[in-house]
Amino acid sequence: MALILDAASSLFAEKGVEGATMTEIAARSGTAIGSLYRFFPTRESIAITLLERFIEDRLDLLDRMYEELGPGALDAAAELLMNAWLEKREERDVTTMLMATRSDAEHYTAQWRSQFLERVVRILERVTPDKAETAPARGVVVLHVLKLAPQLVTGSLGREIEKELRQVVLGLVRGA
Repeated sequence: MALILDAASSLFAEKGVEGATMTEIAARSGTAIGSLYRFFPTRESIAITLLERFIEDRLDLLDRMYEELGPGALDAAAELLMNAWLEKREERDVTTMLMATRSDAEHYTAQWRSQFLERVVRILERVTPDKAETAPARGVVVLHVLKLAPQLVTGSLGREIEKELRQVVLGLVRGA
């Protein structure tokens, strides 16, 4: 199933959900067309699975960060949070595109944003227990910075902007 999802993700990135065909997904994944339809009856079912897989992966990553980080691990927390949003760029871009095609996108976006915020706040409370009361507000700002980071760190100034954003996130993690 992973081969199917990887192939679909690449094709969706190249052609969009409507532009990619089930035949192309089957061919690229090396799966018989009948097997593809048994797992996924429609492109939309593949898109939903990709979306859920990406969100769950990111939520699991935040949960692992929480478990690994202890009080005072400020630099590590900032670094891990930035890296989590900058990695898997193609998957994230496909996820953004998939969300834009859903009629219920607003509902799911709000739900997932809430789950992300809850986890980021927990991380901030853990690494700065003396500033736990400000963690919810810092968490909101951290999420906004992280959400924008992938779009901002492109082009000729990308490296410089990334360094600055890392400093911003570190400042927010520290509660400065």
